[in-house]
Amino acid sequence: MRGEVFAASVLSLGLIFGASTACAQRQPETFFKTRVGLSDSDIQKMDQGQVVTKVLESGDKKYGMLVFGGVYINSTVERFAASYRDVKSLLEDKVYLDVQAFNELGSPPKLSDFDRIAFPRKDIDALQKCKPNDCDLQVFDVVALQKRIDWNSVDKYDQVNKFARQRLFEVVTTYISGGLKAFGSYTDREKPFNLYENMKSMLDSSYYLPKDKSGGIYEHILEYPDGKLAGAMDFFYWENIDFGQGPTIRVNRVSMFPKGVGVIKYVVANEQLYASRYIRIALQMFYCVPDTANPGKPGFYLIEMNDSRLPDYGGLKLSVVRKIATGKGVQSTDDILTLYHKRLSGR
Repeated sequence: MRGEVFAASVLSLGLIFGASTACAQRQPETFFKTRVGLSDSDIQKMDQGQVVTKVLESGDKKYGMLVFGGVYINSTVERFAASYRDVKSLLEDKVYLDVQAFNELGSPPKLSDFDRIAFPRKDIDALQKCKPNDCDLQVFDVVALQKRIDWNSVDKYDQVNKFARQRLFEVVTTYISGGLKAFGSYTDREKPFNLYENMKSMLDSSYYLPKDKSGGIYEHILEYPDGKLAGAMDFFYWENIDFGQGPTIRVNRVSMFPKGVGVIKYVVANEQLYASRYIRIALQMFYCVPDTANPGKPGFYLIEMNDSRLPDYGGLKLSVVRKIATGKGVQSTDDILTLYHKRLSGR
């Protein structure tokens, strides 16, 4: 029975991506009901401009986390795209402490782009005591960081932040020239974590971005800077966010696909390149999908699929981190969709 449901789910999303006109008329309601498991009441809420979220089964049952979000926006996809590019406006959401875009229009990143990044002192104190197999904060090589810092110095906090800014600058520069393959692996846990291999595994086990129906979007996301899709636009930004458990610093690469695919009119992919805690890799996919059963409606459904992988904690710690991260994922999805609905509908 589960296999039949999964097959129907894949078919459902496949219809959204590569549907014929006749089949497309069943979208996106078929996807909402068959894949996501939404009720008629949930769909009605979305139609009324209310955000609906749901935690779904991930491709990795142990460390994976997948959150769906959707809302109907009575506006144009062009306005959504322009709004998404304006990352400074994220500060309208109180959880965002700071944000900065860079590499816009292909301009090379500068070290000064990261000047405002600063880790809390309690996080830096924790880094001093971290071990490669027991570190809550995520760094590529905790031993190398610890050796670079004079922990007895009065300016140890400045030293760590300076090192972190330099490292993040190098990470982005490395990614722009060589992609995830050039990153190698995190070595701050007992098992090395290869970013490219795990991102590929996450995508291949997903149903929200089928390789054979994505029109090249899959390759653009995974193989960047190789496999670039004609017409796609890329830029980067970092963010400092606080959901109540302390600030988290993340660096992201955004890819925007104006041509869409299938009945999807616009696609945005937000790929996490680094996060200081909780999440190893993450990908937020945004789909602008018209109500094909009611072509006279002027707006579109903004659908988000937020997929991620947790660190390889065990036992109780994994349960605690999963609970926190899931709550943050749901809240983040609700907040960002609410923000775009409010901004684009003028409310």
